Amino acid sequence: MADLMEALWDILLENRLLRWFFIGLLIGLVLIGYMIWSGSDMDAADALMGIVASGILVFGLRLLLWFFNH
Repeated sequence: MADLMEALWDILLENRLLRWFFIGLLIGLVLIGYMIWSGSDMDAADALMGIVASGILVFGLRLLLWFFNH
């Protein structure tokens, strides 16, 4: 199991575009956590969809910037 986690971590660190998707997931997790902490009534499915959408948006923005720079 440790070898699998190490291999996945190596893939994450070496793939810059995939790294941006996970950064977006972390941003989404922080935003959703803040919304829930401040009293927003949110279902688990809505929270998960918001986190994934944040990851996809950050990944898409990074891809768009990559296309404009190359």
